[in-house]
Amino acid sequence: MNINIHPQEQKGLVPSTRLEQLDLWMTRLVDQGVLPFAMTVLQKGDQLVYWRWYGMTQPENNLPAEPESVLRVYSMTKPVTVLTALLLEEQGLIDLEEPVETWIPELAKPKALRKPEASLEECDLLETGPTLSQLMTHTSGYSYNAAGGSFLDQALDTRLGKKPSLNELLSTLQELPLAFPPGSAWRYGLGIDVLGMVLMRAAEKPLGLLMEELIFEPLEMKNTSFALQDSQIPNHAHLYFARDGGGYSKIEDPFPGPSPGVDSVLPKSFPNHWGGAGLFSTPSDWMKFSNMLRKAFKGEENPVTTPDLARRMASNQLTADIASMLPEGPEGFREWMPFEGLGMGLGVWIAQDSKRLGWQSNQGEFGWGGVANTVFWIDPVSDSNTMFFTQVMPSSKLGLRVELHRLAASILN
Repeated sequence: MNINIHPQEQKGLVPSTRLEQLDLWMTRLVDQGVLPFAMTVLQKGDQLVYWRWYGMTQPENNLPAEPESVLRVYSMTKPVTVLTALLLEEQGLIDLEEPVETWIPELAKPKALRKPEASLEECDLLETGPTLSQLMTHTSGYSYNAAGGSFLDQALDTRLGKKPSLNELLSTLQELPLAFPPGSAWRYGLGIDVLGMVLMRAAEKPLGLLMEELIFEPLEMKNTSFALQDSQIPNHAHLYFARDGGGYSKIEDPFPGPSPGVDSVLPKSFPNHWGGAGLFSTPSDWMKFSNMLRKAFKGEENPVTTPDLARRMASNQLTADIASMLPEGPEGFREWMPFEGLGMGLGVWIAQDSKRLGWQSNQGEFGWGGVANTVFWIDPVSDSNTMFFTQVMPSSKLGLRVELHRLAASILN
C-alpha cells in the first residue's frame, strides 16, 4: 500500500525530506497497528503544502481513506458551536455576559463544591450560574462524566449513562453541583453542550439548522451535520478504541452517543444536537472551516464571519495559563493538551507562551481536537493551518499530537 497524495498538493515548496518524515510517521502508525488510517493536511497561505493519507477507514471491508471520508470529529464540534453563538450575539439574540439561567431557568442558583475532592454534599449555594462566555472557556464549573474521575465526575457518569438525551443532561446538571464557582478555575466539561441548548432556545431552531444557515451553507460544507445521511452510512469511517496492549478494536456502538430522536427540553421537539461533541464531517469540509478562520484572522472578509470576530474568538480569555487554573493540579486534566503556557480563547486553545509549552507552537496558535484523535489548529505567525484525521479513541492514550506539532513545524516554519 502506497501513501496517497492529493492532486492539488503543490510540489517543491519545501524540501522533500521534511515531507517524507511526515509520510514515515503516518505509515508507521498504520503499519504497526496503532491506527487504521492517518491523514494530515498542511496549508500555508494559499499554498497546499501537504495533503496525504494512508490506510483504511474500514479495514474489515478494505475501504480506503479519502478526503471525502465521513467521520466523527467529536469535540471539534465545540469551536463550531462557539462561532454560532458569536454570530447570534452579533444579531442581537444573546449576550455572552448574561448568566445561563437567562435562557435555561432550570439551572438557576446552582451549588458548587467547596474543594475538588469534596463529596457531593460539601457545597455552597451560588446566586447565579456561569455566563455564556464561561461556558465557552471551560471556566463554568460544569465537568465531564468519567467513571474514574472525582465524586462529581462519577456521579455524572452514572446518571448520564452511555446514551443520554438533552433532557437527561439538563436534569442531571440541575441535581449535581458545579465543580467550582464559575470563573475561579478551569475544567474541561459539558459547558458547550449547555451552550448549544441556550442557542436552540434563543433562536427556536435546532442547533444543526443554525450551523447550516450560518456556517455550513455559506462555506459549502455539504457533508457536515449531526446525523449521517442514508447515502453516507455504508461508507463512513468506522470508530475504534485503542487497546491497552496495543492495537485497536472496533466500537460497534459508538460513544459518547447522545440519544437519537427529539427532546422536549426545548421550545419545540428538536433533535438531540450536542454542541460539545456531535458533528460528523469530512477532511474536505473541515479544510473549508479551518481556512475560513485562518483567512478571517488575517483580515480577509468571508461569507461567515468578520476579522474582528475571528480575532475575538482566538484571544486568550484567562487571567493565567490553564496549568495554574486546574483545580486538582495537572493530574486532574484527562486530555491531551499541555498545561503550562496554554491559554483559552472562545472554544479554542491559545498558545499564550510558546516557550513554556510542551509542544512546538508559535505564539497565538489556536485550535481544538476530538477524542477520536482528530485535531486542527491555525498558526497566525506562519499563516498556516494543520489538520489530522483518524478514528481511534481516546486521544489521551496515544499522545500523537506532540510529534504531529513537531513535524508540522519543521515543514511550515
